[in-house]
Amino acid sequence: MNTRVSKSLRLLLAFGAAVWLNAPSLRAQSPPALSVQVSNGAVWLRLAGDVDNACTIQWASNLYGTNNWQFLTNLTPLSRSPYLVADTNVGTGSRFYRAFAQHVPTNVVTTNMVWISPGTFVMGSPTSEALRDLDETQHTVTLTKGFYMGKYAVTQGDYLALMGNNPSYFTTIDYYGNPIPPDLNRPVEQVSWIDATNYCAQLTYQEQAAGRLPVGWVYRLPTESEWEYACRGTTTTAFNFGSAIHGGMANFYDYYEYDASIGQIFVSNPAVPWLHLTTTVGSYQPNAWGLYDMHGNVWEWCRDWYGSYPTGGVSDPPGPSSGSDRLVRGGSWDTYGRYCRSAYRNFSRPSDWDYYTGFRVVLAPGEP
Repeated sequence: MNTRVSKSLRLLLAFGAAVWLNAPSLRAQSPPALSVQVSNGAVWLRLAGDVDNACTIQWASNLYGTNNWQFLTNLTPLSRSPYLVADTNVGTGSRFYRAFAQHVPTNVVTTNMVWISPGTFVMGSPTSEALRDLDETQHTVTLTKGFYMGKYAVTQGDYLALMGNNPSYFTTIDYYGNPIPPDLNRPVEQVSWIDATNYCAQLTYQEQAAGRLPVGWVYRLPTESEWEYACRGTTTTAFNFGSAIHGGMANFYDYYEYDASIGQIFVSNPAVPWLHLTTTVGSYQPNAWGLYDMHGNVWEWCRDWYGSYPTGGVSDPPGPSSGSDRLVRGGSWDTYGRYCRSAYRNFSRPSDWDYYTGFRVVLAPGEP
């Protein structure tokens, strides 16, 4: 690594601290302390501080402009015991880092939730991505506000505890009617968009009544752009784990795998047998944000009406103002690999439900 990189790294230690200190604070805290070491072609960032909520590390190749910062990792919580974070994709040239705490009220319950920091990304798929659909036109989206998102899809146990019933199909039998052991940690399914939004409203009411939610904070479904941003986790490939999906990488119909450079791949005898039911949430590797099952298991309802993408860059897009169908994303246990892609868009009527579709929640300031 050349001298210029080392100087840039030293520069950012002061810069990153200043960025954090200039952020509005809701309570007195010590800012995260960031130190750096270059070893074996990787940057090792040592982070410590007296912070008990989400902390984000970002990097940039230059300090010009407002949207150059890219997400590296989240740490929650950050304690006095230092974390050691490696950036192994440095290459050559300048590299700047900053660490800052996300200031949220201390009475917000964030168990099994991940902070998704603001950022800019390219939504949709490139024309080179095999079997893409015409409604996946690439465009730049800036999300100016961060939000919490559930690590997992809402489980049967979550839904039962809050709503008093479990509408799921996969409780005692699989797709073929064979008996299965009960597992309330499978995602809830057979829920409509109306059911999902009612769940969010009830959860908001419960947490407000218990004094665990500040005024203006709500649980809701993610917007479509929030969902794809969270799914990708800074990746630009067809999936957040790469350009292809094979059996064992997610819970999908793996007789039909997929590679972005080839297209659909028929596998007569999958190395990992098709499971023909949902799996316990968190059964596969998380993405860079720490979110599980963004590909496969169950389709996930989004807040937006389905419609055409904008033709230019946008900030915090709410989606169309009206429509007949709501968006679902991510694919399911019974979905071909091509439909599990980060950019693939599916939709359904708000009152529809099936054993392929569930949801996950977002927690953020704003309208329910």
